[in-house]
Amino acid sequence: MEKKSENNNTKPAKQPSLEQLGIVFSIKENNELWVEFNPTEIKAELNTEQFTLLTFEAGYLPKNYPLVGANVAVLIDAIRRRQPLSVCISVPEDARIEVFLRGNKLLAGIVLYGAQGLGKPLGHEALNLLLKKSKVTHGLIEEVMETLVSPDIAEALHNTSNTYCTVIAYGEKHENGVDAALEVLIKDASDRRPITDEYDRVHYLEKGDFPYAEEGEHLLRRHPPTKGKPGFTVDGKTLRAKDGKDLQFRLKDASVVIAEDDENLLLAAIAGMPVIYDKGAQIEETLKIENVDLGTGHVRYRGSVEIKGDVRDGMQVVATGDIKIGGGVDAAFIKAGGHIELVGGAIGHQDAQYMTEKAALKAEYSIKARFAHEAILEAGHEIIISNQVMHSKLIAGTFIQILGKGQMVGGSAKAVDYIELNTTGAIAYSETKLEVGECAKLQERYTALLADLSKIDDKKYNLIELARQVRKKGREEIAKMKDKLIATKEAIQAEALELNTSLAVVEDQLKRFYAAKVVVNRRAYPGTYIMLAGAPFDVNKELDKITFYLQDGQVKTRQ
Repeated sequence: MEKKSENNNTKPAKQPSLEQLGIVFSIKENNELWVEFNPTEIKAELNTEQFTLLTFEAGYLPKNYPLVGANVAVLIDAIRRRQPLSVCISVPEDARIEVFLRGNKLLAGIVLYGAQGLGKPLGHEALNLLLKKSKVTHGLIEEVMETLVSPDIAEALHNTSNTYCTVIAYGEKHENGVDAALEVLIKDASDRRPITDEYDRVHYLEKGDFPYAEEGEHLLRRHPPTKGKPGFTVDGKTLRAKDGKDLQFRLKDASVVIAEDDENLLLAAIAGMPVIYDKGAQIEETLKIENVDLGTGHVRYRGSVEIKGDVRDGMQVVATGDIKIGGGVDAAFIKAGGHIELVGGAIGHQDAQYMTEKAALKAEYSIKARFAHEAILEAGHEIIISNQVMHSKLIAGTFIQILGKGQMVGGSAKAVDYIELNTTGAIAYSETKLEVGECAKLQERYTALLADLSKIDDKKYNLIELARQVRKKGREEIAKMKDKLIATKEAIQAEALELNTSLAVVEDQLKRFYAAKVVVNRRAYPGTYIMLAGAPFDVNKELDKITFYLQDGQVKTRQ
């Protein structure tokens, strides 16, 4: 029969006391916890947990006396080998900080280590002392300092290896003053970059207008320099700052002026193109350009333009003032609100259909050029060519002169007063048309005025007849119609006065046209067609030194 197993619920042997083990705890003056071990007759082996429990039972709580693991291990080994030993197993540590400065000393950081055991937590006095030793005296953040000494931080770090890191002080960078600067106030319409249209096509010749300033317009604003603001490091060193450099307006000429009520404002004293430089500005009444080509794009300017060189094919120069060109004009378009002067000549393309393909010049006043070849010249007053005109079209509001060789071959010339040239046409038949005093519209106007005046006579006759009929009806009817008759009479007289004045003006203008002439100082070749005030004359043989004039509605000649 099988034996029943014995009951194994026997109680473990009782742990020997500290005295029995030969272990004595003691506290040194600095609150260090020491253990002195002297072997006794009782043999025992302890592990770390058992020793920790004995320490707790002896009244040394872990909160106040955290054990040093390495020293406890040495003690347990000595107890196992029964070797007497005196060792410190708990060392209190006060809370401490480490301060780190950035290289430029504009920032200070801090690492806080918590207290161990019965060590003191960080207080205001200790914190200030430690910061002073680290030379952190400026830019301290009060809120951070209060946090470092707070009970919550002390409790969170107590008896742990955790740390609390933060920035405790900021320095302040120095700020150098801002140099005085000039702000450009004039709106510059000259972007000078090729313009792209809505279809993303690039127009390389369109680069915007040149800037223009009216008299009195604001050009520049001077912003004075500012003072520098010094800074400091966290250790109290001052960082010096420089004041901004000053800049004063420098006026090159009288085209600009400083505003009377604002010493920092520069105004245009005259109208023209503003030119900005490093210490001011000036106004150029004439826009000066080397050449007009793909690099400059079209030129449009409110004022006069002076071009040192040439105007290339396809370019446009439009100005409200005069245009002076030191070179020549290719198949380009030139338009001036004043005069156009070419040192060279104008050369267009034969049979060109569009203005941009022709050498087309248009001036409100005069055009002067050396020569014109397959070009179009139109002036509000005179056109003067110093050499030759070939297969071109000239239109002038007063007269046309072709000087020097003075030859015109092919094309047409039209003026109001006269055309003077040396030679017209060529030996080889070349159709050349010269027209002066064209007045067809003026004559129509004159005829219409005469017709209106004849109607005035009819109105006067009708008014007289009406007055007679009123008188026949007696005084009562006369009194009733008197005011109306007088008003009608005055209206007829005013209309007659206005018509007679207009008629006199037209007659004077017609006299001017009828005095038109063409002067050929050398020779007129066959193929030349003359038109004076609507009267034609066809040159069918060579004529030397001849003047064509109008007499009795017919073209006459005299040598």
